[in-house]
Amino acid sequence: MIDDLAVLSPTLVSLGWDDRCEAWADKISEASDSELTRGRIARVSRGFSLVFTGGDAVLVNSSSERSDASTAPATGDYVLIGPDDEDAQIITAIAPRRTALIRRMPGRVPEPQILAANVDHVLVMHGLDRELNMRRMERQLVVAFDSGATPVIVLTKSDYEDELVEPFEQTIERLGQAANGVEIITTSAKSGDGLDRLAELFSGHRTSVMLGLSGIGKSTLVNVLSDGVVQLTNEVRVTDRRGRHTTVTRDLIPFPGGGMIIDTPGIREIGLWQAHAGLEAAFSDLSGGAHHCRFADCQHNKEPNCGVQEIIAAGQSTPERLEHWMSLQAELAEQDEQLEEFIRRNESRLRARAEDKQNKQRPKKTKRRGRNEF
Repeated sequence: MIDDLAVLSPTLVSLGWDDRCEAWADKISEASDSELTRGRIARVSRGFSLVFTGGDAVLVNSSSERSDASTAPATGDYVLIGPDDEDAQIITAIAPRRTALIRRMPGRVPEPQILAANVDHVLVMHGLDRELNMRRMERQLVVAFDSGATPVIVLTKSDYEDELVEPFEQTIERLGQAANGVEIITTSAKSGDGLDRLAELFSGHRTSVMLGLSGIGKSTLVNVLSDGVVQLTNEVRVTDRRGRHTTVTRDLIPFPGGGMIIDTPGIREIGLWQAHAGLEAAFSDLSGGAHHCRFADCQHNKEPNCGVQEIIAAGQSTPERLEHWMSLQAELAEQDEQLEEFIRRNESRLRARAEDKQNKQRPKKTKRRGRNEF
């Protein structure tokens, strides 16, 4: 797949490189002894990154052992690259990110994973040929809001008349409360429905990232919007409507008409990562009502003068949405406790190592001889 992107040569301006990036690059370059090249990461692989530089794409080293960058590189990062000690190219600096789409890494240890950096829109995708999972949609919107970018819900396959779970107008109506004011675009790669509005999101050299399951038409949309088969596509299994993970890396794909999109592998699990701000934004109807509760520790159940229950009674939200909101709050609270515990354990280990090092550096006491030993 690297060869597909490597043949592209977008300019730095079309990659979104602006005055802010230039000021940062000038500051870093002044303190460097080597000539540094400006660029934007198109793909991150194990130990390597493909970087668009305004000319030829460059494959550079970006492993933790060989990179001077203080953070791990992510697709969409603006970077400076230079020579390393082995006559190769290496990422030497990563620009501060304007936005970052982050999830919790799968596994017991709480760690973040950056899916995309410096994006303007997060396209939360759903295929109309499958059942809408409202709880997953709400979780994806939390992550999208927390990125700092603008969430947009994109419904694909509106032309699949014989395979639609329900009329898409009905799906849009059901999405109303979960969307919470987020724009919804209905699209069809076959008929072109909604593609003009989708294309407007990329004007002005802006970047969008797609977030959704496999098989919902993400790569097909990329093919159409890029005016060529940039991404391969596979058929969806008829039995369960699941895709086959055609996309296996997160790729920054520039469009001929301007703008870029980051295609991502299908994600079934989307764990939250310290997404308190995103949770409040995605559930602003409920979090706003909570500010009017009589009690600061209101559980939004049977307490008197509960602002949240008033929102539900007015038909502006649902008990199911409240239950999920409180469940996500509990998830983040548990994560905060885990992180505090990891910090405490790490500090204890560091203190123990420091004490061991101190003890080893102390001079050993010599044994005094007794009178009878002479």
